[in-house]
Amino acid sequence: MNYRIMTEQDLEYVVTKNIEYYNTVEDCCWTYEKAYKRIHQVLTMEDSMCLVQTDDRDVITGYLMGYFKEFDDIRGYFLEEIVIFKGFQGKGYGTDFLKNLEQEVKKNGASIIELNSVNDDMHKQFYSKLSFYEVKNFVMMGKFLGED
Repeated sequence: MNYRIMTEQDLEYVVTKNIEYYNTVEDCCWTYEKAYKRIHQVLTMEDSMCLVQTDDRDVITGYLMGYFKEFDDIRGYFLEEIVIFKGFQGKGYGTDFLKNLEQEVKKNGASIIELNSVNDDMHKQFYSKLSFYEVKNFVMMGKFLGED
């Protein structure tokens, strides 16, 4: 597998494949405009590092996006999303991609990778085999804003 920085020229392909994956495999309802905006937001934010994974034919098989975060005592990388496109899953591509990300993050001075994951056995197993662990001192919180 090959890895490179995602560019704006990759966006159309990545967005289209992202929609194909999420709307068929995950039963989501992404539109091109919403998916483009989400990926473009992370790609263009300060200190972002978004990568694409390509095979030997230079076909993009997946992407990941995230950004570096500064703290008082360490530099971290927040992995916003990793997607291996439909037809390329189950071949170890995601594992290889995360191993490559670890090397890139270290080269850029970060000492931790953080991410939010779906809370199911499949995701827990995938990340734990790469030595990710559930953080016990933080809780993700949210609030839906309804009509008053």
